[in-house]
Amino acid sequence: MNCRQWLPLCAVLVSAMANAQSSVTMYGIMDAGVTYVSNQGGKQNWLMDTGMMSPNLFGVRGAESLGGDTKAVFTIEGQYALDNGASIGGLFGRQSFVGLSSSWGTLTLGKHYDFSFDVLAPQRYGSSFKYVSLHNLRQGPFGGLGIPTMPGGALDFDRVGGAERIANSIKFSSANYGGLSFGGLYGFGETAGQASRNRAYSAGISYGSGPFGIGAAITEVRYAGINDGKDGIRTWGLGGRYAVGDAIFNALYTNTRNTFTGGGVQVLQAGVTKVVLPNTTVLFDYQYQRGNAILEKNFAHQFGLTLDYEFSKRTDTYLGAVYQGVGGGASAQAWIPGLPGAADGKRQVLVRVGLRHIF
Repeated sequence: MNCRQWLPLCAVLVSAMANAQSSVTMYGIMDAGVTYVSNQGGKQNWLMDTGMMSPNLFGVRGAESLGGDTKAVFTIEGQYALDNGASIGGLFGRQSFVGLSSSWGTLTLGKHYDFSFDVLAPQRYGSSFKYVSLHNLRQGPFGGLGIPTMPGGALDFDRVGGAERIANSIKFSSANYGGLSFGGLYGFGETAGQASRNRAYSAGISYGSGPFGIGAAITEVRYAGINDGKDGIRTWGLGGRYAVGDAIFNALYTNTRNTFTGGGVQVLQAGVTKVVLPNTTVLFDYQYQRGNAILEKNFAHQFGLTLDYEFSKRTDTYLGAVYQGVGGGASAQAWIPGLPGAADGKRQVLVRVGLRHIF
């Protein structure tokens, strides 16, 4: 068959394809820099590390109109190491889902961010989220939490950084109803006869109006390495922001617990971002983290400072510094998130200069 023989049919197909109103967008982030660490296992270190201010991402997202206000949507997204080009977590290991979107919200199936990230990170920070780095998140002397998939057992333990996503999951995110939005997620454990083993759930709700925003979220993930998948890590949090002129203040409380051992950590965090010069924004962040008796009552004070200069809407350079001091049990060691190793002792400092491009 050729199109000359089937001109009427070809014309109909071409017309249908043109009217489908589909779109596909490629996007990504590239971030690289040089980091000085004062104490990594007792020694100074210099790192040419990448994906710290933002993870290095490459993705494709698309949508197709199905009539009325309903669309089919999809996203596939991978993470990679910019210094050597290696894939992190598989080709599309960051996100991969397909679903339907309408005026009521979006329902998708695949691998997703949970609501501890959605609500307590981008929604809570608002426009200041782009200045928050991996180094501004949580790790510290809390390896006793025992998260099997995280370096040191504690990186991003309250999940606000989105370092882990939830596979085999179905997720609903509502539309925005006058500033109010909400959603839920369920991750299937896929164990025959034991539906609750290795399963996950997450839910969140947020409200934003003008300069004010507030939100709450809860997530629990059961791991095969914690009581054979019958227990895991449960975290919940409440946070918000308020803008005064070009300054945006933010605050957060999170509570994280290992449901098998009872080990837990609470975090109080507060910060501000402010435009100080044309195209120049400063971030200041402080957090107090404290473990319970099962984690030897270890605690950490962490201070972060970032100065960001935007060459354009897509390219910026930044200078960041983080200090962490810890105490509690004799074995407590400082460990700033994103560094390859803990300090040999109670204090750790990093200074980083980097360049980021968004496409």
